[in-house]
Amino acid sequence: MAKVNFIGATLRLKYVTGQNAQNEPIFTFKTYRNLNSSHTAEDLVDVAKAIASLSSHALDSIVKQETTDLS
Repeated sequence: MAKVNFIGATLRLKYVTGQNAQNEPIFTFKTYRNLNSSHTAEDLVDVAKAIASLSSHALDSIVKQETTDLS
């Protein structure tokens, strides 16, 4: 049976920072690294919304990326 080892995780926030000449949104990303594996999705959404509330830009999406080692 394969073993899954958690290596790390990042939280990526995507902000809408404006529009281009064709009225398409322009996005900016902010990445937070070294997340603990014990954080729930609800915890991360709460934290992301709290961080986004400090920005003058609208939050578009929240993404959690995990890195694991399979052996």
